Amino acid sequence: MENQGNTYSELQELSNSDYKLTAGEADIKGWTVQNESETQIGKVRDLLFDPINNAVRYLIIDLDDLGVDMESKGVIIPIGLAHLHEHEDIVILPNIHTDQFKALPYYVSGEIDQNVENEIRTIIGSPAALRLEEKIVELDVAEFYNHHHFDKAQFYNRDRKIHL
Repeated sequence: MENQGNTYSELQELSNSDYKLTAGEADIKGWTVQNESETQIGKVRDLLFDPINNAVRYLIIDLDDLGVDMESKGVIIPIGLAHLHEHEDIVILPNIHTDQFKALPYYVSGEIDQNVENEIRTIIGSPAALRLEEKIVELDVAEFYNHHHFDKAQFYNRDRKIHL
């Protein structure tokens, strides 16, 4: 089976690159991030993209102080887990629990490697994490981004109905 542009590669921040957003890809830097109950949880700082496969992989989000012993911090969230609000410049990030935000590693520019990405995928996709995955499977580097967490069509679909 031919790999379809989903091989693992080093990621770059959109603002520090020559990457050009394509038609249908909004420049969401600075947009508010909310959960489905319309509570603000942070702002989009930037996007991380894969220069080899020319694909956005993560949102870099500066989380607000959400209380419950969690300070403000920057994290990365796979792009397919969020979606754009139907009419407003807001990113909706459903189905991530406060405990998951607390467990996510701090985002440090230039220090994202396969181990960090595996850790994020485990935190977000573990069976205990709101049952988003049925089971944890061995990660195949050649197919790492061929997962629904990285489905940019899911993210950019503004026609999606928001259930509050």
